[in-house]
Amino acid sequence: MAIAKQAGISRDSVYRRWKTKDELYHDVLEAINEARPSPAGADTRSDLTALLRALAERVVDKRASSMLRALNAEAATFPRLHRRYFEEIVVPRREAMNRVLRHGVGRGEIRSDVEVGLISELLVSPLLARMASGDIDQLDPERTSRQIIDLVLVGAAPVPPISE
Repeated sequence: MAIAKQAGISRDSVYRRWKTKDELYHDVLEAINEARPSPAGADTRSDLTALLRALAERVVDKRASSMLRALNAEAATFPRLHRRYFEEIVVPRREAMNRVLRHGVGRGEIRSDVEVGLISELLVSPLLARMASGDIDQLDPERTSRQIIDLVLVGAAPVPPISE
């Protein structure tokens, strides 16, 4: 079982605590589904930093990232549970980030010709890659979140018109 392997415990230890994988996954979802920050609406950069920092904090939490990797490893075997993970955890966070990005477009902080979903994926992907590789020892949630946001927002910033 991938979960026992990821957690570094025996399969029997897992089944002593949880009788079924449904029970186990329910507890895993509860453990990793922390409340997400509510963006203050001050500016796009600050709101994105709060959201991305929350994800980065989950990534550096070895227990949470281990559970997430195990949950993803079991996705094909338990598609209903994986779908529940997306519906309860991923989708609300993605929607919050997309809402902040749409506000940034509306305020002229982000180009309107760039797909909001793509920007969101560009922001989150580096953290997910770090989590998947386990390369999290040097990851500082605040600094890393700000660096990612700065790099992506530079590319998404409105281009000033060329004057002749």
